[in-house]
Amino acid sequence: MGAAAGDAAALTLIAPTSKSPIALAHAIVVRRSPTEGGVAAGNIGRVDVWYDAGIRDSLAALAVVSEGGERVDKRDASIDSADPSHVSVSVNPLNPGKYTVRYRALSADGHLVSGAWDFEVKP
Repeated sequence: MGAAAGDAAALTLIAPTSKSPIALAHAIVVRRSPTEGGVAAGNIGRVDVWYDAGIRDSLAALAVVSEGGERVDKRDASIDSADPSHVSVSVNPLNPGKYTVRYRALSADGHLVSGAWDFEVKP
């Protein structure tokens, strides 16, 4: 059997047999504030992340850490009650420097999604 025929056979084996759509995609970050690699004001007040779909309340987390490893958020990360795809956390006034935002969420399909992005506060 040639490569093309083998690929077709593999696709046939894993192709869904139901015509109903399967909604099992992991949550994907679609927007961040401040933006990845962006520059923010020292008095931004909040850091936000939006996913492509609502996330589950359990295990949702958002933390902001300075270059020196100090946590600078107020540890009050929460899911927006009007938009379950939006999570935010309050931050203390930020000094000039680089910061890392770490996020974690449980997507609707039950998979844990996590990652990080950096931004900078300039004098």
